[in-house]
Amino acid sequence: MSSEASVMSAEYAGKRQRVGGDGLAAAVLNPAETSATSSTDLESMLKQALGRIGSLERQHGEMKTSMERETKALRDDIETLKSKNKVLEWSLRRLASKAQEGWEYPVAIQPDEYWQKKGYDDEAIFNLQDRFLEGLKDTVSELEHGVCQSIQVRFVDHDEDLMPHWNALFRSFEHINPYGEGVALLIESIELDEEIMRGICHHIRYKNISQVCFEDIGFTTLQAAFRELGNALKSPKLKCLDWSQNPIHNTDDMSLFMRILSQSDVVEELFFNGNGNDNAQALLSGVDFSTYKLLDFSGNDLQTNGGTDIPDLIAANASLKSLNLHGNRLNDDDAVMIAQSLGGNTNLRRLYVEDNNIQERGMRALYEAVNNTSTLNELSDSNHSCFLQGLSDKFDLEWINNQDGPNGLYENRMCKIHKLMAERYRNGGGNVPHLNLEMSGENAVLLAPFLMESVVRRHDAFLKSYDESSACSLGLLYELVKDWKMAELFSFR
Repeated sequence: MSSEASVMSAEYAGKRQRVGGDGLAAAVLNPAETSATSSTDLESMLKQALGRIGSLERQHGEMKTSMERETKALRDDIETLKSKNKVLEWSLRRLASKAQEGWEYPVAIQPDEYWQKKGYDDEAIFNLQDRFLEGLKDTVSELEHGVCQSIQVRFVDHDEDLMPHWNALFRSFEHINPYGEGVALLIESIELDEEIMRGICHHIRYKNISQVCFEDIGFTTLQAAFRELGNALKSPKLKCLDWSQNPIHNTDDMSLFMRILSQSDVVEELFFNGNGNDNAQALLSGVDFSTYKLLDFSGNDLQTNGGTDIPDLIAANASLKSLNLHGNRLNDDDAVMIAQSLGGNTNLRRLYVEDNNIQERGMRALYEAVNNTSTLNELSDSNHSCFLQGLSDKFDLEWINNQDGPNGLYENRMCKIHKLMAERYRNGGGNVPHLNLEMSGENAVLLAPFLMESVVRRHDAFLKSYDESSACSLGLLYELVKDWKMAELFSFR
């Protein structure tokens, strides 16, 4: 073979290497490059798959938790209906028996002249006849007919001539409905001696009385009254104690009061209003409230002086559902500590801070504790369970954490995030600039499908919770598809 033929043969062989037998171009494969490309693609696909699996697991967990809550709520509703049915049956039987017989108040009511001779003035006689005796007569009638839900005894000083009326009331306690949620007992603006206090507390302990209020009471002997109250608090039915406008001035008396509160393991709600700063401070520092569901310390002029009893109680994330601090002297430092304690709390549903000495700094801290809109991550990490009341109009808390049902925490979070994205879309130059700052990094693209899905889910939750639409979900989706991570997302094979 000539040299020219050899050159042509080599050239033809090269062409055959670069061009397939069918005339189509064939790529020259570099094994190392191919391996690296495939590895990158597989890694990206794996990240996507793992992200999707994680998302599905979270959704499954949320659905499971939601179903468990709804199931428990339904069971509780069934038990409540059963209890109410028992209450109704008992009341109907009692009412039917009494309807067949005439009823009269069992004690003679003396005329005004009788009390005038005893030295009562016109105002005292009005309180005695119209407020105390008429109210007592109605209460005794309702109790004996089995239709009483609230017992109210008001506006009278101690008088031995009134003992027959007290005894009539105590006898009618025998007819308190033993089923259901129990009755409320309100004792207000009355002078109580040891004998009457003993009778009241005896029936609290052994009858179906679930709430008791002692407000503005003149006790002849406070230590004796506390001992009787201690017996009353042993009742398994009693859930709520209201001790208001009864300031305790003696250290020994306060120690006894705190001891009987601490020994009760059934009371869940305490109203302690208008008793003064020292009393409120002593209770907050000296009583374990970890099992209480409601605490009302309003109107005490409370100053913490740097104490952390209130934020510590909130941070413990115990059973407390409602905390009323209205009408005290809490300041910005208190508000900041309370705001910090809200960060890890998921049980508190209501917090009232009106009429305190909280200014701009404290209000902002509280506001951001439940609605920090600086970034989506900060908002997601905010408190989603506590409805906060008492900030100035500058801090708009309307619709913030106002869902408290079985799924309230999740609905509040979803609706707040949706509201922020809607506001950015309408007034803040869109969401894309914020998302680029808040969700940067190589894996941010993996969030795109979930973010779009969440826009729809949050829109649905917003509609369900507030019966109104933000009217921009389609615009939000269009913005995301048009401008955020779509090119990167579709570059995956």
